[in-house]
Amino acid sequence: MENFKKKMQRFWQYVWDCYKGSLLTFFMMLPANFFLLGYAFKEGMKQSESMTWCIVAIVVLLAYNALVVWMYGGTNFEMLVSGNMKRMSAMEYGDEYRISSHRYAKEYRPWKGFVMGAFISIFAVVFGILFGANADAINTSFLGSEEVTMEKGTAWLVLLGMLFSGWSLAPFYSLNMAGVTVSYYFSLLVALLPTIVSGVFYIVGAYMKRNKTLRAQELADRAAQAEQNKPKKINYGGLPGTKPRKKK
Repeated sequence: MENFKKKMQRFWQYVWDCYKGSLLTFFMMLPANFFLLGYAFKEGMKQSESMTWCIVAIVVLLAYNALVVWMYGGTNFEMLVSGNMKRMSAMEYGDEYRISSHRYAKEYRPWKGFVMGAFISIFAVVFGILFGANADAINTSFLGSEEVTMEKGTAWLVLLGMLFSGWSLAPFYSLNMAGVTVSYYFSLLVALLPTIVSGVFYIVGAYMKRNKTLRAQELADRAAQAEQNKPKKINYGGLPGTKPRKKK
């Protein structure tokens, strides 16, 4: 029972750490969604321009997401090194190094980046399903009419969906506004992008940190070896009778 509690505690620590790793990207998505809602669909905006802004927003968000998880992968690798030191100490000496900054749940694990990306995509998946299930009510509100008129419930769904997941829904919403009927369920494919990008760049960040650490260690070893092989100068003047004779 005690072992089960320990595993569950560690499991929730992992979940919390992955959730925190997704927050920076999620908070970056909010202003992007506000921008799309307020600018990409403003009155007089051409459909081609609206689609362009949607694509730009997706690319920028994915690039920012890649940078965040890349850095997170590097710091998690450093934590893994600290954890390995503690475990080696326990195996050899029966005691662990006391490293106050070490947190087991922050150690590098290859799957953590994909979980971070899944947290980012939660709203995109939820609203993608809701938009797909209510596609007729959403589309018929503006098809064949210059003005968008929606029922209150549908209007709230569209508003919340665009606020929390506009980056994944806006391209399909824009196409449907232009009369090109596209299923909102395709937005679920866009929702997969943060998961894939997060997983890949988290691993890349960890391996780049590992390679950088190995190169630094290799340079330090070479410098130490060169210092050891360096010929030593003997000070003969400090001992009687050992001072070398000067040439006349």
